[in-house]
Amino acid sequence: MTVDVVDACVGLLRRTVFRPARPAPAGLVVRLAVGLATAGMLVYAGQKVYMAVRGEIGMPGSPAPDSVQAQFTDAAFAQAVNASLGVVAALVASATVMRWGSRIPRWMLLCALALAFVMQSLGAAITVRRAGLGPAHLGGGAVLDVLWGGSQLAAWLVLTVSYFARTRRTGIRPTNGSAPAATSRVRPAAAYGAFACSLAYGAMKLDWAWGGEFLMRQTPLPRAAGEDLLRHASGAVVQHWASVALALVGMAAALHLSGRFRPHGKVRRGALLMGAWAGCALMVLRAVGALGYGFVNDLRVLTDPALVPPAFADLARSHALWDLVLWSPYWLLFGVCWGVAALRYRRRAAAGGNSAAVEARYPQEASSGTA
Repeated sequence: MTVDVVDACVGLLRRTVFRPARPAPAGLVVRLAVGLATAGMLVYAGQKVYMAVRGEIGMPGSPAPDSVQAQFTDAAFAQAVNASLGVVAALVASATVMRWGSRIPRWMLLCALALAFVMQSLGAAITVRRAGLGPAHLGGGAVLDVLWGGSQLAAWLVLTVSYFARTRRTGIRPTNGSAPAATSRVRPAAAYGAFACSLAYGAMKLDWAWGGEFLMRQTPLPRAAGEDLLRHASGAVVQHWASVALALVGMAAALHLSGRFRPHGKVRRGALLMGAWAGCALMVLRAVGALGYGFVNDLRVLTDPALVPPAFADLARSHALWDLVLWSPYWLLFGVCWGVAALRYRRRAAAGGNSAAVEARYPQEASSGTA
């Protein structure tokens, strides 16, 4: 009896820990994202090799200050380690679509992808901060740095979410006796998350439109705009009602993405996906700091008081702290929910289209349940 229990536990452990992922084939968008992420990591590795040869800390064209350089006794070795990490990250990205990567256990590659995505997020934040977001610093090089960092972050997000979805085990249930159809039993949590975020945003804006001030003073806005909010100026009230209407549209779109309604036509499906991807991009960029407020600028304000005039220092620090702990995480969650929901909706729509094509081509077999 004991031997049987031990064998069962060992078998379960082997299936859970060592079972290969064998993901579903990746689409064109995912392969493009993997190529972009891999190229970005190889470029990063090449830059670090260049700095290792020079024996400096930092990136080409922007070496670290002398105070930072003095903290490293062997700068060449540190940069060589960073270059090797870039090569490893490139291999991790490639493993999500390559045949040899299907032999890697799912949990192992997911952990590597999560770590790489976090490091890529920090790298994108550093890139945006180094570029500078003020009008005085917004030159061509700064714009390219921001676009490159944002594209890398988006590529890692796409390939990570795609790998998670393509390797998730789906339920199999027969549709006509002998013809099995793979249907995902994963609850559309991302779509429901987008619905909840839209509902919360709309409820807050409705409270403001009716004269309330819930979280109004904690909203990071320029001083003039904040005063208009507190005075309930007519223009601000109109914007509140427009935001309520936009939140209702977002709630309806999230419900459609969740699969609560019958399949849509090509035009409506395209409009849903376009809106969801646009919302994902804008909200993630807002959370990171590429559109003004965000994690990067909040940290800059909190760590460098010289960035803000003394007369506005207290207000700016208060806004930055609230944005860091509340608004930026909210927008990041909102954007990720839109992206994941759109990806799941697209895959489900593609699977439904394939099933409809099979039934149209073989109507007798589909109705009789014979293959």
